Amino acid sequence: MKGLIVSNGSIRDYKRLGDAIDYVNFIICADGGLEHLIKIDIVPDLVIGDLDSISPDGLKYLEDKEIPLEKFPSIKDKTDTELAMEYLIGRGFTEIVFMGVTGSRQDHSMANIFLLGTLLDRGIKGRIIDDNNIIQIVDDYLELSPSKGHYVSLIPLSEKGIKVSLKGFFYNLDMKTIGFASTFGISNEIIEDMGSIQIHSGKALVFISKD
Repeated sequence: MKGLIVSNGSIRDYKRLGDAIDYVNFIICADGGLEHLIKIDIVPDLVIGDLDSISPDGLKYLEDKEIPLEKFPSIKDKTDTELAMEYLIGRGFTEIVFMGVTGSRQDHSMANIFLLGTLLDRGIKGRIIDDNNIIQIVDDYLELSPSKGHYVSLIPLSEKGIKVSLKGFFYNLDMKTIGFASTFGISNEIIEDMGSIQIHSGKALVFISKD
């Protein structure tokens, strides 16, 4: 099963949100993420959170549409996005897409990116999609189709860096070690019909980005 978490961060490209909605089986709004769905008149399957970032009109929409709600206190140990993720994990979802989890609050953006590591450790596929990026954490193998105007970047997460092979890219690599905090893996491009990333050791953030 595939789940979509919509949070209260930045979403400008509502077509991209609509595409994600069409891809999944279940939509859960982390608190004010409901405001994004109201703009495209989509009713989620669940709203979860403390309701501190939902407008009065949003609360009326929630009530009028009889949307299921799991309310939490405002003083809590986890963000609404993490609570939404745990809900889906607990119900056996095998893939989780996040939208509205990046924006001006870099602390929230970074914390949400690292939630992908929690999913990876549990064998669940996870991706963050925003207006300019698709973000994943990879520790084995990933194939990517080329997309005009998009760059692929690898950022090592492991303290010892990563050992990686790339095929189908402008800069191919063969068992190359990229150290932690290195920018060596930034802004590559797929130039063949398919690009492959093989992580031989370590974990890396993989960004598919456009300007």
